[in-house]
Amino acid sequence: MGTWGTGLFADDLACDIRDHYRELIEDGIEDDAATRLTVEKYRAYLEEPDGVALLALAVTQARLGRLDPDIRNRALDLLDRGADLDEWERESPKQLPRRRVVLEKARALLTGPQPVRKRVRPPRRVLSGLATGDILAFVLPQRVALLRVVRVRKHRLGESPVLEELDFDGAEIPTVDVIERLGPKPEDPIAFAHALFPDTRLHAFVMGGIDWERAGFQKVQTIGARTGDEQAPLPGSGISWAELAEKYRRRYGSQ
Repeated sequence: MGTWGTGLFADDLACDIRDHYRELIEDGIEDDAATRLTVEKYRAYLEEPDGVALLALAVTQARLGRLDPDIRNRALDLLDRGADLDEWERESPKQLPRRRVVLEKARALLTGPQPVRKRVRPPRRVLSGLATGDILAFVLPQRVALLRVVRVRKHRLGESPVLEELDFDGAEIPTVDVIERLGPKPEDPIAFAHALFPDTRLHAFVMGGIDWERAGFQKVQTIGARTGDEQAPLPGSGISWAELAEKYRRRYGSQ
């Protein structure tokens, strides 16, 4: 856990608690259940006598118009005890006045008139427009690079296609029969490879919907899934479609 400023949410733990609670609300979890689930997940931190966890939860709830009375009272008790001011006085005495202001603002929020309960919408999921088995081609003057969509990992913000570069050396898009026989490229894959991270697959960042088309990739075939595709983990190496296209241009553009 790290801290990078005097703000209440200039802290990894505070951000984690805020994001966890908010995501539950965004996903339609009722207020009481969202509080209970957050308390269960972060109980050890929320019970610390001078930690920021309890304040982070209380302030997050208040900002959304959902301040739980028990969380409010516990947070105020924490503030009455000085919260983490002793630690700031020891570790960063010059920043102590700023931290004190932050805590005073938190108290004012928790004791003042509460905001109207806000309707929190879930984030818009950005879809990739791809499915398992899709074959993408990136066509260069003297070379065609082929990628197979191993699987499309779905998550609350959208999708992350897992890609595998196929072992193909040609200047024209091959037939589906040829593609179905192609295995993964064994040497010098476009994905970042390291002795500690031997996976030569990569996942693509989906930031603007079907942005693989805008980057210059084209869907040329769809083949059947291969054994193990559905269990394929999300690779540690990720890249945007635009960056992936540029890597191919640098690699094969002079050929």
